[in-house]
Amino acid sequence: MKSMNIAASSELVSRLSTHRRVVALGDTDFTDVAAVVITAADSRSGILALLKRTGFHLPVFLYSEHVVELPAGVTAVINGNEQQWLELESAACQYEENLLPPFYGTLTQYVEMGNSTFACPGHQHGAFFKKHPAGRHFYDFFGENVFRADMCNADVKLGDLLIHEGSAKDAQKFAAKVFHADKTYFVLNGTSAANKVVTNALLTRGDLVLFDRNNHKSNHHGALIQAGATPVYLEASRNPFGFIGGIDAHCFNEEYLRQQIRDVAPEKADLPRPFRLAIIQLGTYDGTVYNARQVIDTVGHLCDYILFDSAWVGYEQFIPMMADSSPLLLELNENDPGIFVTQSVHKQQAGFSQTSQIHKKITISVDRCVFARISG
Repeated sequence: MKSMNIAASSELVSRLSTHRRVVALGDTDFTDVAAVVITAADSRSGILALLKRTGFHLPVFLYSEHVVELPAGVTAVINGNEQQWLELESAACQYEENLLPPFYGTLTQYVEMGNSTFACPGHQHGAFFKKHPAGRHFYDFFGENVFRADMCNADVKLGDLLIHEGSAKDAQKFAAKVFHADKTYFVLNGTSAANKVVTNALLTRGDLVLFDRNNHKSNHHGALIQAGATPVYLEASRNPFGFIGGIDAHCFNEEYLRQQIRDVAPEKADLPRPFRLAIIQLGTYDGTVYNARQVIDTVGHLCDYILFDSAWVGYEQFIPMMADSSPLLLELNENDPGIFVTQSVHKQQAGFSQTSQIHKKITISVDRCVFARISG
């Protein structure tokens, strides 16, 4: 990884003793720096508040040849002796070391090693494409690193993606922490694939599934066609312009739902939890977003699990005014169902096309209850 810069007050740029490039505070957005050095005057100008708002947690040093009080948000005061330059470099190195997420950090280190493989991929870091004019154009368009970073999924150094170990596992654990899930699994081929993973894992023939009419067709495929579960539909509304709205309020009434069950599976109508799974489109294509706590409080006690298809959202837990819409911010109790959330990271988040993830949040008591029901 290329060493990042040091950002400093204009009057300090030429005075810092470092092998790194030093840039003025006004010439950076702080995404390319590993440490910041300011003056006492800077500390009173609002720069510390600006650095805090970035959320980057950069180490900040105050340069002063006089004894000064350490302001909030400043790592240390330095006056230019050799030991303090080493401390500045150490802080910058520590920032760089902690900056990259687990899998990408390991990947960049591995690519820099320049290893070759006799297995796959067969293009051998792009060498195959460079043997033909069209291939050369293809190679030059994407750049060298794309081909150097394309490697076998079972490369031991990176961790086997198929059995979730090494840096691949660390990346999923890190994502679970960020999104407040118990476990997170990365999925390729989009949330259509993620929904089918969840529905095929949870459902089988004879199971009842409480089914939002707004659900994406992948849930129809996974739950109703592949798994063969029996649906009880939640009616949805559209406004006069045809925009997809929410589920009708009466569909969250327990008596109404049990009557619907009597029409398709009367033997399950009086069970405490008649539904193996409920599938709710947390955010519709046209922008309707549900209150997750309200959904769980009204129908959760009737379900073993709820799958919130969050293909068009996923950002709600990071926006305070939308926090109640996030299933993953909920504190589950022993009566709540297990929660699965699928997210299209490539839609409203920043993933490359077709990247998706499955989040799991389940209390131990729910797992035990469901296991007892299956084994019984």
